[in-house]
Amino acid sequence: MYNEMRKRLLTFLTLVLLTESLSAQTPAGLSYQTVKDNPSMKWVCPEIDKYQKLLYSLRNQDYKVYADNVKSQIQLVSDPSDPSYKYLVTQAILKIENPLYDQQNLRDYLISWLKNNSEYGKIIEIDKENNSISATATINVAVHSGFIDIYKAYISPSLVIKLVETDKLLVSFVVSKYKIDECSDNRVSRTHTERISEVYPFNPKSSHKNTYATAYVKTYQYFWDFISNLCNALNTDFLRDSKMLAQLHYQYSRDSLVAKYGDPTKVIDGLSKTVDIHNEMYFFEEAQKIVFMGKTLDFKDVMSCEIVDDPTFIPGRSTTTGAGLFFFGIGLGGAETRRTADRTIHNYVVDVKMDNLRIPLIRVATGQNEYKATEIATVFEYILRHQDSTKSSFVPRTRTATRRKK
Repeated sequence: MYNEMRKRLLTFLTLVLLTESLSAQTPAGLSYQTVKDNPSMKWVCPEIDKYQKLLYSLRNQDYKVYADNVKSQIQLVSDPSDPSYKYLVTQAILKIENPLYDQQNLRDYLISWLKNNSEYGKIIEIDKENNSISATATINVAVHSGFIDIYKAYISPSLVIKLVETDKLLVSFVVSKYKIDECSDNRVSRTHTERISEVYPFNPKSSHKNTYATAYVKTYQYFWDFISNLCNALNTDFLRDSKMLAQLHYQYSRDSLVAKYGDPTKVIDGLSKTVDIHNEMYFFEEAQKIVFMGKTLDFKDVMSCEIVDDPTFIPGRSTTTGAGLFFFGIGLGGAETRRTADRTIHNYVVDVKMDNLRIPLIRVATGQNEYKATEIATVFEYILRHQDSTKSSFVPRTRTATRRKK
C-alpha cells in the first residue's frame, strides 16, 4: 500500500512541477571565505500563512459545518488514471533565499528532524537521484464519543520532501483513506477503512458524521502545522550549512599549514567525529614544528612524555531474586543470587612537558582509547630520540615512560 501511494504521489509531483527543472546541484569550488561571507539563508513559504488563516476563518463549533466550509474552499485531487479515485493533497514550496548548502547536509538535517520532531522516524526512504525523502506514519486526527463506543480516526499519509533546483523545497502530503477504530471499554472492537471522498462531508448520508467531519478538518490542520514547524526549524537551525562551513574551514586551515610548513609528516586524528583541525595533532619534521589546538611548538622544546592512567574501579553487585525461607540465618531454597563482574574504566592521559614557559605542559586525554594514547606517546618518543645532537641544552631529556595507576 505504501509503495502504491508513493508512486501516485510522485505522479502528482510530476504534474505540479511539469515546468520546473528537477535537477538540484550542490555548489562546487566554493571557498571558506565565500561561504562565511554569504548572507544567511531564509526559508519563506507564504502558503503556510495563507492556508492557516483560511482554515481559521472557516472555523465553526459544529465540525460538520466546519467541514462543509473547508470542502467548499479546498478541493480533493482526482487520480489522472482513475478520476473516481480522489486524494486529499497538501503541497507547499519553501523558497530558499540566499541558498548555499550541500545537498547531503540538507538531507541529513531533514531526516534528523523527521526522526526527532515528528511521527515519521520509522519508515523513511531516500532517493538521492531525485533529491527526495519519502516517509509515512499513522496519525490520529479525530476522537469522537458515541452513545456507547468511542470512534478514533487515523490517517497514514505519504510525505515527500523534494529539493527542486537549488532554491525550492517542496513538501507534499497525500492521503486517501481513514482508518476507524471503534472502541468499547478501552478496547478496539472493530476496525474499518473508508475513502475520504466517500464519507462526510462528501457523502452527507454517511454514518459517524462528527468523526469524519472532525478528521477531515484536522487532517488539513495537521498538514499545515507540520509544514509550519518544519519551516520554523529550518529558519532556526539551517540558516547556514554549518557542516559545510566547518569542512571548508578545516580545508582552509590545513592548506594554510601546508603552505607555511610543508606537508605534515604525521597527523594524529582526534577522538571527535566533528571535522575540526583543533582536534588533530600535526607534526612537521622538516620544519621541526608541532601544531595542536591552535598552538605551534618546536620539536626542540619537547622534554619528556608519559602516559598516565587514572582508572575508575566499579565493583560488581550482588542481586538476590526469589523469596526463600530463612530460619536462624539458614536459607532454605527459593532464592537465587547473581553477581555482576567487577569493572575497570580506564582514563588515559598523555602528559608532554615542554621547555616553554608559555606552554609548559601539553595534556591529551584519550579516555579508554589506549591505542591512541600509545600512538601519541610514540611520536613524541621519536622526537626525543632524534633531537638535534648539536644543540646545547641544560635540561636533561628523558625517554617516554608509561605509568599505570592501579
